[in-house]
Amino acid sequence: VMNDHLAYDEPTPKQLADAEAIVQRFAAIWSSPVADELRALMHEETRNLIPPMKEPGDREAVVEHFRGILTMLPDLKIEVIRWAPVGDAVMVEWRAHATVQGKAISWTGVHRFNVRDGRMYEASVYWDTRGLAERFAALTGQSQ
Repeated sequence: VMNDHLAYDEPTPKQLADAEAIVQRFAAIWSSPVADELRALMHEETRNLIPPMKEPGDREAVVEHFRGILTMLPDLKIEVIRWAPVGDAVMVEWRAHATVQGKAISWTGVHRFNVRDGRMYEASVYWDTRGLAERFAALTGQSQ
């Protein structure tokens, strides 16, 4: 017996079309990211939680967060592995690639975001932050 709170929230045809369109834009932007271009994916009042943020940030906080990341990892690219819509939410599984101390590194994660008017209005990003921090520390010779 399935509980009501576990039921699949099937997207409407418009939600599905919006999800597909934003995933296409997400993939295009992250294939060669520029921090300021990320603004186009987000609603003005978006709230996004991206590690290591302690609280969700607004659109400008997200742009500044990735400006810092892209300064440290200028060749960072993210490829979409697969995605799925759930109501107005989209789950995107991705693989990130970057170079650290001349060594190629990659990791996977999931980005969950809600879409309204073709843009994210709420999002959370998940990956193994400790494992990635340990790999970065080993490559850079820094202790944690």
